[in-house]
Amino acid sequence: MKLDMGEGNAEMRVRFKDYGFFVPKDCAGREVVMEGVLKYELQSVEWLRHKAEDAGQTEDEIASITEPVESYQFVASGVILQ
Repeated sequence: MKLDMGEGNAEMRVRFKDYGFFVPKDCAGREVVMEGVLKYELQSVEWLRHKAEDAGQTEDEIASITEPVESYQFVASGVILQ
């Protein structure tokens, strides 16, 4: 699941602990209450280029990756849809 972090912020990816549960695909736009652990990661240019190569992007697209990317992941042990 991906959450919009609000104005000017990136999305946050939400994973479910031990893949023990999932949320419906049609829950877009609903508010959620979550319990779990937040993880911060700085993805290096090298890693981002590797992922782009695996995704089949062109050499120009890969070369245009010049900055690391911050990402947040939330490992949810519980989610309530409002």
